[in-house]
Amino acid sequence: MPKKHHRRTVGQALVEFALSATVIFLLLAAAVDLGLIFFTLQALRVAAQEGATYGSYPVVVTSGGQVTAVRLNYEEIYRRIRFSGGANPSGVANLFDLNGDGIDDVNQPAVFNPNNPTNPNGFVIIENPKGSNPSNLSGTCATTTPRVDMRNAGQNCWIRVTVRYRYRLFFPFAPAFGREIILRVTHTMPIRSQFVG
Repeated sequence: MPKKHHRRTVGQALVEFALSATVIFLLLAAAVDLGLIFFTLQALRVAAQEGATYGSYPVVVTSGGQVTAVRLNYEEIYRRIRFSGGANPSGVANLFDLNGDGIDDVNQPAVFNPNNPTNPNGFVIIENPKGSNPSNLSGTCATTTPRVDMRNAGQNCWIRVTVRYRYRLFFPFAPAFGREIILRVTHTMPIRSQFVG
């Protein structure tokens, strides 16, 4: 009789372990993914801040000794975003491959197009909105009109940099989430121009 009771206890422990292991591994998967997502967001935040900080100092464009425009240097802002993690990316976020296709983003206009930097579908979006209230910015600052917006010391002009990243889940723990999610970080700064004219 005691042997039967012992066998039943061993079988019960195996069933309990099988049921609890499923929940434990689910929680482990969630913890790993949440940690990786946190570190990825930190890298994106640094990249967006680096791009916005550099872009907050606009370039004065001259022709024949005369100022023709005060504008953002989109190509250099994008370069600063790409290299904010160093020349050899390591860690969880590869800033050289934001769209996750395994190809360097440097010549992919779907990721960033300097001729259309505000493309909402891009993975790097650089905007130059205006307004006195940072929470309610709209339109675009004029860059060529004398003594207006960017040519008026950047008065009420801002730079807003958005960096998106295709994050592939380490452990896809629920079909509702799919195998990847798009992470997004935005950083906004006032333009710091001294030029008036």
